[in-house]
Order: sequence, then C-alpha cells, then structure tokens
Amino acid sequence: MTYIGIDLGTSSVKLMLVNRAGEILSSVSRDYEVYYPKAGWSEQNPEDWIYAVYDGLGELLDGHDPSE
Repeated sequence: MTYIGIDLGTSSVKLMLVNRAGEILSSVSRDYEVYYPKAGWSEQNPEDWIYAVYDGLGELLDGHDPSE
C-alpha cells in the first residue's frame, strides 16, 4: 500500500509517494503563478492549484503500480 501526500504552498505544490514504512518512493513539485495586482497584494488562481496537482500526479505515479 502506498500513500500520496500533497503540500499546497504559496508558489508551488509538492507531491510525495510513500509506502507504509514511510519510505519516499517518488516526489515532484510544480510551480504556479502568484499575481501582484497592487503593491502589498498577492493573489492566486485556485484552478492553477488543481492543474498543478493533476500534472504532477502523472509524473509522481510513473513506474509505480496504481493498484497500490
């Protein structure tokens, strides 16, 4: 059995595949834009988070048995 961890950060998402023993089997990171519309403001598009996770999952699971 394997587990997927997802860390949604300020400017990127990090994904990790680990086994029951806590050993890291694979990890990937995907960046996304942070927008600064005005001085002192920062914004993100939540769709960018979703696309980054989906994009990273393919690479994360590459070569691993999806049934686990």
